[in-house]
Amino acid sequence: MPTCWIIAGPNGAGKTTFALEYLPKVAHCKHFINADLIAAGLSPLAPERQLIAASRLFLREIDHCIERAQDFAFETTLAGRSYLKLICNLKADGWS
Repeated sequence: MPTCWIIAGPNGAGKTTFALEYLPKVAHCKHFINADLIAAGLSPLAPERQLIAASRLFLREIDHCIERAQDFAFETTLAGRSYLKLICNLKADGWS
């Protein structure tokens, strides 16, 4: 069964730093989805200008991983309620 790792915490907690160390070395997860990193890739000098586009790409990439039953991790503050539905659906479909 596929696995989804959720790296959650408040802004500034070090989620990205932790994920970049932990995921490849300990969890052996090669696919990390992070809206801030996507925004920085779209606009390295002004990533804040690309947050909406990055958010869309972030959600699309999560959907693609789920459709392919591919292990993945994503970073979030868990501030929105949409993640509860996602997590419940993944668990119901047998994801770890």
